[in-house]
Amino acid sequence: MRPILCMLLLLTAVLPLSGCGYSAYGLYDDKRLMDTITDDKGIATAIKTDLLDNSFSQGWGTAVYCYYGHVFLVGEVPQNMRDKAVTIARRHKGVRSVTTHWFSPATSETSDLVLSAKLRTALIGKDKLSSTRIDTEVNAGRVVLLGVVENAAERGLALDAARHVEGVTSVKSYLMTPPSAKDEGLKPVAIDPAPKTQPAAGGSAAAPKEPSLEERSL
Repeated sequence: MRPILCMLLLLTAVLPLSGCGYSAYGLYDDKRLMDTITDDKGIATAIKTDLLDNSFSQGWGTAVYCYYGHVFLVGEVPQNMRDKAVTIARRHKGVRSVTTHWFSPATSETSDLVLSAKLRTALIGKDKLSSTRIDTEVNAGRVVLLGVVENAAERGLALDAARHVEGVTSVKSYLMTPPSAKDEGLKPVAIDPAPKTQPAAGGSAAAPKEPSLEERSL
């Protein structure tokens, strides 16, 4: 009886960890602290709600992501609404910078839903890559990667996986690495591999005094 009781106590201690190993982008595998993840989720939710309350639900969509207070707006928004979207995002407490990636209208033979599933499968199947820390946006064959990776090597693995998915025409990476103990900010690297077709129309707007994105081509 005593051995059974000990086994039950052991299972009770282990199961909560295995049952919530990761959330949207890897709760336990994310390189951010728990309170930072909570703050980021709160900022993203508040901005999304604010956008919906300001006529950003009329036929176009904007995805909102936040990592360490750095906000990313990704989607299709009319030219005359883009500055307004950035202004709305910047006014929220805790926002350190705002980067935008706007898609121009386009079509693809593969649906976004199907391509998103294929992309996620490729990321999950990539050896030595933790896909649970990577968020993805797909628009007419054009892929945007966002999130937090451990190092440049992981960033390269994610890019390689995305570029080899059938139906993907271009890949844009805003994958970040965790800040060091001496560095409060992040310097996300935007990588734009040469696309097979016309790339998405994108831009970036950073908050005052924030470092601009470093861009380089593969």
